[in-house]
Amino acid sequence: MQIAVYGYELPLTMQLTINGSSLSRRRGLYVCIDHHWGEIAPLPGRSRESLADAEQDLLAACERLSQGREHGARQPSVQFGLDCALAGVSEMSGETAPSLPLLEGARDPIVRAWRCRRSHPNRAWLTLTGDVQHDAGLVRELTLLAPSLRLVLDAGGRLSPEQIISLWRRIDGDRIDWLLDPAADMHTGQQLAEQHGWPVAFDLARRAGTDYIPFPQLKALVLRPGQLGGLDLCRLLVEQAHRQGLEVMIADSLESGLGSRQLARLSQQWNPGQPVALGRCRYLLNQGVDEAGHPEMSRLSLIQRHG
Repeated sequence: MQIAVYGYELPLTMQLTINGSSLSRRRGLYVCIDHHWGEIAPLPGRSRESLADAEQDLLAACERLSQGREHGARQPSVQFGLDCALAGVSEMSGETAPSLPLLEGARDPIVRAWRCRRSHPNRAWLTLTGDVQHDAGLVRELTLLAPSLRLVLDAGGRLSPEQIISLWRRIDGDRIDWLLDPAADMHTGQQLAEQHGWPVAFDLARRAGTDYIPFPQLKALVLRPGQLGGLDLCRLLVEQAHRQGLEVMIADSLESGLGSRQLARLSQQWNPGQPVALGRCRYLLNQGVDEAGHPEMSRLSLIQRHG
């Protein structure tokens, strides 16, 4: 078995602040196992593991693989990246799922771009700012410009109940598929949804675990495999949600072009016909892959090699 671990660093088009963590360059790891690739890239401000934690876990796991043992990785990002490489996800044939447009940032550029479109999507992901007047006005303008548009509103667990109540009073709730993470924890989010009749969704990567209790207002789950764990766990979560009648949306964690393509391919397998949320890749100045979707070797730094 030939195994190589590389580090990568990709510049962003703008500095991002994620839960207080400033990010101007995306750093991560690739593992290549017998010419099949996986990506390991904890997201600062979101992942419960650091890149240093992931690297240490990855190197130990690759040492075990080189000895003919199971990889035994402990960190979610390492479990997912190794599983993708071992399963040859990058080389799998078949279609990839389409991505929802991601709308976030200043209101005027979003509206100008929307007005310039020859055709509009029938669904989009809008990240809420917490400025009720701004968010409500943007929802109204977008839905007026695109009469068939439906929105997913991402509150990110950052907004207060008063902010969301005020927003909901100012918009047409019938144009909203679901409100993602209306509170910082699932229990409070469920209480708010039941009290106000909001259709809601939970992002399992924003929680300490993957346990949740279905209730009538819960319409969907967002799964970010790079923050959750290995392929078997992610597939199990998708199947469980389907049995409960929930919509599932696979989403990114600002991976490079390699990870984004793998997520789109896995989503089409696990969740056929449904869109993915991969819009954050637009913040990468360069996605770090060649025309075949493989990492550009000139951009990588070798960390470890076996075999």
